[in-house]
Formats: sequence, C-alpha cells, structure tokens
Amino acid sequence: MRNLPVAAIGLLSSTACSPSPAESAPVEAVLEGSTATPRAAPQETNTKAAAPDAVFERDEPAAATMTLDREGEVWRVTFRAGGIPNGPATAADCEVQAVGPQDAEDVIAAQAVPFEGELNTVTAGDIGANAPVIQVRVGPEGVFVHDSGAAGRLCAMGSDIEGFYRRTGSPE
Repeated sequence: MRNLPVAAIGLLSSTACSPSPAESAPVEAVLEGSTATPRAAPQETNTKAAAPDAVFERDEPAAATMTLDREGEVWRVTFRAGGIPNGPATAADCEVQAVGPQDAEDVIAAQAVPFEGELNTVTAGDIGANAPVIQVRVGPEGVFVHDSGAAGRLCAMGSDIEGFYRRTGSPE
C-alpha cells in the first residue's frame, strides 16, 4: 500500500462527497498551509479551441461541414461529413483535414495531413506516400470541393466530401 501524506488524505476526504467542483473549495485554499504542491484546476488546463476563420455547410447528398483556418501562409481545411444515405449500409461519419496554399484564382490545393479528431484519426501510414490533394475553389457564396479520392481513402466506403458548401458564417 502506498502511503499518502496527511494533507492529501484530508484533501481527498474533503472533496470526495462534494456535489460539484464549482461548489467545493478551490484546491489552492484546501492546500494552504500544507507541503503539497497545488495543481491547476481542470478548467485552467483545458484550452478552448479557437473559432475557425470561415464555416461552410452542405446539405446534399449528405450533411457536411467544412471549416477554414489560416495557419500562416497556408489554410487548414477540415471536413466533417455524414455518409451518403443508404439505409443500414450508410457509412459512418467522416472527418478529414488537409493543409495547403491558396493561389491567385482563389483555389486552395490542400494535401491530406495526419490528425486526431473527434470522429476519425488519420496517421501518415493511412495517407501513404502520395497524399490526396483536395481542391477548394472559394467563391462569394461558398466553396466548391473536389476531393481527389480523399474520402474514399481516409473514410468509410460510401463517404463523400465533394460538392458545393454554402458559407454559413465567420466568427466575429
């Protein structure tokens, strides 16, 4: 059995029955006067993701969302799409990320990149030596996407990210 310092046992017993962290005493106050090192509260350690630079949505053939995030000289394009409706054989939701520059004709040539997302994790091995390049043509009302087979390679069979996405907003 591992021996815990008396202050740690007191801390554990005083917070074990608390209904929520918001209603219990702050960790720093409980540890005041003890030799234990205070740790950051959970809400301080979680960093909130920055809002995307632009958001686009597609309704057909299945619901999908695309976001654009500026990363220096390039854009990160993130897709989250449902499978094409096919009854019980409908593919699982798909998530793909790609990074690339935008040319003078407002076309982003984004190469698929490894990432860990909420719906999908893609590794360099999944992408392979010849990463698919997703073409995103930006216009005033939205974007037109040609995925060059990215969804077929990186998502479940029946997934689709191609088509027109209408602009739904930009953060203020």
